[in-house]
Amino acid sequence: MARTCVVIGAGPGGSACAALLQSKGLKVTLLEQNTFIGGKCSTFEDQGFKFDSGIHMFATGPKGPHGQVARELGVPQEWLIRDPSEAIRLNDKGFFYLHQKTNSRKALGELVSAAISGRQRIDILNTFYRSVKSFGVAGFIRELAGVAKAYPSFVQKYDDMTTRDFLYLFTDDLTVHRSLNCLSMLLLVVPYTKSSAGEFMYVVSDIFRRGTLGVPRGGAASVPLSFMRAFLRDGGKLCLGVRAEKIIVEDGKAKAVLGTDGNTYPADVVVSNAGLNTTVMLAGEENFPEEYVNYIKSLELSYSWIATKFALKKRVIDLRAPSFFPIPELDPERIFAYCDEPDGIPEDPFLFVPIPTEWDKTVAPPGYQLVLCGVPTSREVDQEERSRKILDVAEEKLFSFFPEMKKHVVYKKRITNKDTNKITRKGTGECIGLAQIPGQVGVNKPNPKMPVKNLWIVGCDAGARGVGTEQAVASAMLVSNLIL
Repeated sequence: MARTCVVIGAGPGGSACAALLQSKGLKVTLLEQNTFIGGKCSTFEDQGFKFDSGIHMFATGPKGPHGQVARELGVPQEWLIRDPSEAIRLNDKGFFYLHQKTNSRKALGELVSAAISGRQRIDILNTFYRSVKSFGVAGFIRELAGVAKAYPSFVQKYDDMTTRDFLYLFTDDLTVHRSLNCLSMLLLVVPYTKSSAGEFMYVVSDIFRRGTLGVPRGGAASVPLSFMRAFLRDGGKLCLGVRAEKIIVEDGKAKAVLGTDGNTYPADVVVSNAGLNTTVMLAGEENFPEEYVNYIKSLELSYSWIATKFALKKRVIDLRAPSFFPIPELDPERIFAYCDEPDGIPEDPFLFVPIPTEWDKTVAPPGYQLVLCGVPTSREVDQEERSRKILDVAEEKLFSFFPEMKKHVVYKKRITNKDTNKITRKGTGECIGLAQIPGQVGVNKPNPKMPVKNLWIVGCDAGARGVGTEQAVASAMLVSNLIL
């Protein structure tokens, strides 16, 4: 008889893990507390516009974990890639365009043009001097090669150093520090004063090595929905609107899951996509070693992004790239300091502005434009007034670049940490899950196999590296292989 498995949560990690296990012969039941698939990677339709639950862009697309799992399951995923991929505004001299492959002729031409026009203002001599002083000439060359290739041993060497401290080994140029602090918050949802240099290096290298940064057609939910098609095709059982109320543990083993529908779902294996803290509570703290419970409680979560989503009645923003972000001209270490201050509001907010219709015309009615304006904040949920003020400042800055937007807004929709918590019901509003900081990445990432026998964790809290949802799906690949 096939082994039975219950997977809790149909986010990207949970849906991928459930589909992989079902495809390999396990009899899998997937419990999802919401009435939709995808968790924080879901998409909703309103007045003909398709809005993602978050501010999503996918770092490695078809060449990363999402595409790998889809190919293994034999289901299609359509990815939309643009080059250049990003427009970066460094100061008042206009936009600098980021290309998918940094060694391409177009990318090198853009770099030269930006340097000549003074748009980058990077002190090359200072950077070279500081780098050689830190490593020597030969060592500097080796470090550059290590950064570019991100070999596992090289990445691990810097896992326990912050991105800020690593960067100071090479340069104290303010433009470089501002830009990479913003990139750290964009990719890892942690400022560079806290993010792991090894983790940051890994994800940035992966993006440019693969050159497939983009979005799936139809919105972010297309990714977990593709996994779900395979899961249902192979005979998996999906229970929407059923929350796991308790993981039943007997004699140190996970035996079943009690659902809010009153049913008990027996299982030889239980896999939770609900996060480490929630999973420990569901299984009962008394069933884990005290030191393990204390360890889980000590782990730090990522920051968050909130956003305003604009539906425009015509195409207003016309850039060569489908998204842009302006780098604040502040002390690099102060850019995100407001996130940690009670009632903190950004002086000059860092914005991430994807324009989904520049990739995918199907997410809006013909001729309309969909513009998202995201801004970082803390992970706290009870900050409604603060969120309103932060988004007011963010919108004001966005309109300063594109004043024509105001008169073409059909309607706008704001997404805050309260909306994130409505999806997860964890009482927290973090964007990703476990923060990718020293002590919580690489070999120090929590083991997906929990101390209770037959109980596993999947998703961004255990077992893998990567950007957001891709980290979660990479975890699903690892966990499903370990279980099998």
